[in-house]
Amino acid sequence: MRSPSYSVVIPCRDGAATLGRQLRALAGQDFAGDFEVLVADNGSRDDSRDVVSAAARNDRRFRGVGAGAIPGINHARNVGVAHAKGDFVLLCDADDVVTPGWISAMDRARRAGADCVGGAVERRLPDETVLGTDPGTYTQLWHVPRPIGANCGFARAVHDAVGGFDESLLGGGDESDFFYRAHLAGFTTRAVPDAVVVYYERERLRDLARQQYRYGRQSVRVFQRFRAAGLPRLPVWRVPVTVAGGLARTLSRDPLVRRRGVKRLAVTAGRIAGSLADRTLFV
Repeated sequence: MRSPSYSVVIPCRDGAATLGRQLRALAGQDFAGDFEVLVADNGSRDDSRDVVSAAARNDRRFRGVGAGAIPGINHARNVGVAHAKGDFVLLCDADDVVTPGWISAMDRARRAGADCVGGAVERRLPDETVLGTDPGTYTQLWHVPRPIGANCGFARAVHDAVGGFDESLLGGGDESDFFYRAHLAGFTTRAVPDAVVVYYERERLRDLARQQYRYGRQSVRVFQRFRAAGLPRLPVWRVPVTVAGGLARTLSRDPLVRRRGVKRLAVTAGRIAGSLADRTLFV
């Protein structure tokens, strides 16, 4: 195979139960150009490597790389990029599913001049209940576009210029940090609404709350890094409004509304805890 235009990097740790589904979705892309898929294994103890090996036997575009030296998704991402042959890298996760036109949509954005891209996210529960769709980039609390790590991409030159993903960031905030540094380095990020990934949320509210709490705590660290560069924050008076809205949603009879309430409360609690721990107000 000639040198591919795109390298799809999938960080993976114990993803055997869902990885095959994602690899089949990538094999079914409608993109007519060349691309490769690298699964960067972050020390899996299940059958993830076997899933990759089976896919590689059927499709030479697929291969696995060892990325278990340091625990963490960002180490796996960086190792995957280091092994990538393409000059543009796309990221997705082992437990989600890209839609058939994903790479084609990213390719159109790249050809239009984007250095970095972020695709839309259709959030679902494991039983396929649709929770809603998020845009390709987020701007809340931000003045620059911020993609989600489960559906994004960047020129290899961007990764090299900013030093890759910060491997010290664990539990969230990593893509925010990466794309903010890319912005400060002069690179552009474009939303790609047609590049859709089906993103499966945690089913149990307890697990969802823990995830959102970690995201909230990490957002304080990201704010510390970039407040001097102009990263904004919401006024403190919004906190009781946010908490009241979250509590009201948790009392709803609609389980999907309750989920939104739990997410809102958990991320706010994480920001409060992080603000106290780091002595930096970001709520």
